[in-house]
Amino acid sequence: MLTSQAAVAESRSIPKDFLLYEKQARQDVKNKHWYVNEGEGRELAEVNNIQCSNARLKGWADRRDITFNPKNDGNEKTHSSRGEQVFLFAGIPGAEKMIKQMRERMARCEGVKVVLAAIGDGAVGGSRTVRQAGAVTQVQKFVAVRKGAAVALYWDLRNDAKALRTLAQHGEDAERMAAKLCRIGGC
Repeated sequence: MLTSQAAVAESRSIPKDFLLYEKQARQDVKNKHWYVNEGEGRELAEVNNIQCSNARLKGWADRRDITFNPKNDGNEKTHSSRGEQVFLFAGIPGAEKMIKQMRERMARCEGVKVVLAAIGDGAVGGSRTVRQAGAVTQVQKFVAVRKGAAVALYWDLRNDAKALRTLAQHGEDAERMAAKLCRIGGC
């Protein structure tokens, strides 16, 4: 028999069009600049925070990802993309662990500018520029916010292309989403 907290967590899911940009993404069928992942590959899909270790973040019960690629032309040098991800955990400890792991990963990276925003029940963000001889320079940025048992993440990744979003814009999106996360993550 399930405990009441486990039963509530099991019945929770992320409603359709819950993410800030989801409705816009679903309307972009013709242009194919947006991609919506409705939880496929829950344990295997990437969590788009600062990518400088091989550790995989995992453990959520449900997730939804939206990715925007303005060109979608496959040109690595001018690639840029941004996205929104929401993760729903069975309980608050899982969501807390995800935010903690993001902080720990960033502490092990070189050249990371960490941003600790006072949003929700916990938030973290940062940016990193990766320069390697003979390779395209890459810039990664993200802000993640936790509210109850849910985590939302706003990110962008670009090579030699114009930035699609700023850290401040990611922070604004995270703040807007934090107000909504109680509906699925409890508060």
